[in-house]
Amino acid sequence: MRDFTLAAYKKYLQAIKSSYENILTFSEYFSAEPKPESFCLIRHDVDRKSGNALRMARLENGMGIKSTYYFRVKPHTFKPEIIIEIAGLRHEIGYHYESLSEANGHMSAALRDFENNLKKLRELVSVRTVSMHGRPLKPYDNRDMWRDSDNHNRLIKEYGILGEVYLDIDYTDIAYINDTGRNWTSERFNRRDKVASNIEADFKNGESLLGYLSSAPASKMVFQVHPERWEDNVIGWVIQYFSDTAVNVVKWCLR
Repeated sequence: MRDFTLAAYKKYLQAIKSSYENILTFSEYFSAEPKPESFCLIRHDVDRKSGNALRMARLENGMGIKSTYYFRVKPHTFKPEIIIEIAGLRHEIGYHYESLSEANGHMSAALRDFENNLKKLRELVSVRTVSMHGRPLKPYDNRDMWRDSDNHNRLIKEYGILGEVYLDIDYTDIAYINDTGRNWTSERFNRRDKVASNIEADFKNGESLLGYLSSAPASKMVFQVHPERWEDNVIGWVIQYFSDTAVNVVKWCLR
C-alpha cells in the first residue's frame, strides 16, 4: 500500500469506522458530559493545500464521518469558499493559530493577532475550538499563550472557545496518532506535535498502522493528519515527499 494517498486514507477511515461507534468532532467531545468510554477524534491541521482538505472532507462525508479541520489564517490556506464548503459537509472548522510565533514572542501583540484572525474565521463559520500550529522553524511554542490562567480564562470566556486541543484534553489514556514528519512515529522529526499519553501509538509504516486500526485499537484515540501530504496524483505525491524530507532535515538540525 502506498501511504499518504487518499486511497490509503480511505482504508484508515474504513478501519476506524468499524472499530469506533463514536467518531466525534472536538466541539462534540468538549461538550459531552460525561465523556464517552470509547471514541475517536479525527483532526486535520490545514497548514497548506486547502484543496486537499476539501477532498478529504468530501471523502469523509461520503462515508458518514464528521471530523475537525483547523485552518491557518494565511493567504495560501485561508480560502473562504473551501472553508464554507467543508463546514457545509457537517465538519467542524477550528482555528489553527500561530500568533506567538507571528509576534516573535510578544504576548500582547500575539493576543491581538489571535483575536483578529479568529474574527476573520467567524465571519465565515462558527469556531468553538482551537489548535496551535507548531511552526517548527520558530523558537516559540504557541501554546504558551494560554498557560497563564488569566489568558486561558480569556480564551474560554471572552473568546467563547470550548477548548484548546493540546491543553484542555487529558491524553493519559488516549492513543495519539499523527502523521507529523510524514511518518507514524511520534518522536521522529516532530518538535511540538506531542502529548503526554501512556498509550503506545507508534508504527513503522502504514501497513502496521492499518493492522492496528482494524484489530482492537485503544478505546480512545485521536487520529491527526495534515491534508497537504495526502496526494493520489503521483507527481504531486513525489513533490510533497521531497518537500517533507527537506523540512525534516531542517528540523533534525534544530534538535
